[in-house]
Amino acid sequence: MRKKTFLHKDIKSVASGFLSTFSGVKSEVDRLIKSKIELILNSKGFVSREDFHALEDRVEKLESEINFKKLKNKEKKISK
Repeated sequence: MRKKTFLHKDIKSVASGFLSTFSGVKSEVDRLIKSKIELILNSKGFVSREDFHALEDRVEKLESEINFKKLKNKEKKISK
């Protein structure tokens, strides 16, 4: 009976170690795949979502500044 319990504990610890190692390998493979995809997209000229949104915000700000200056310019012409 004691040998059987020892065998069960041993099998459990081996299985636990395997699952731990497998999860580490999985996260490393995921990281490598993500890295390769980013490399390919960057070489094709694509930008990340964060970069796109930052540029989009900048363009909106510039458009509002242009519209404000146009409006200000019209008001100057009318007051003359």
